[in-house]
Amino acid sequence: MGHIFFIAPSSPGSLDKLSQWTLRWLLENDMAEDNTMYTCNSIEDASNILESALIQGESPALIIFDHADRPKGVNMAFTKKLHNAIPESWVVEIVPDSMPLPQSDNSLYWIRRPLDEDEWRETLDQVMRRTPTPQWANTDI
Repeated sequence: MGHIFFIAPSSPGSLDKLSQWTLRWLLENDMAEDNTMYTCNSIEDASNILESALIQGESPALIIFDHADRPKGVNMAFTKKLHNAIPESWVVEIVPDSMPLPQSDNSLYWIRRPLDEDEWRETLDQVMRRTPTPQWANTDI
């Protein structure tokens, strides 16, 4: 399946619970052995690890980016770069409840905090099972 990246440059450790929920979901769906999970506490770390995976020809299956309480310009620019550079990978962005969301196509995935495990499981079902690549999210089947 591929790599799963948890990136939280503004709030290290904020994705610990999400990574636990993800591992539990992967185990329940017999997908754990096909995935490698990475936690990145800076954009620099994320860039380096993502670059290594892409050089090896391994696009991430999923990238989760936590914008914390206030999205920063550098973080917004990085997620935009991710969407443009790796269109075959889902980038799920976790945003504060107060952040206005732009009108966008279905290939962008924004989740407001606070998150609960049921909502996260539904997100994983969507991006890992039903629509495993964002470029197919808009197709009528």
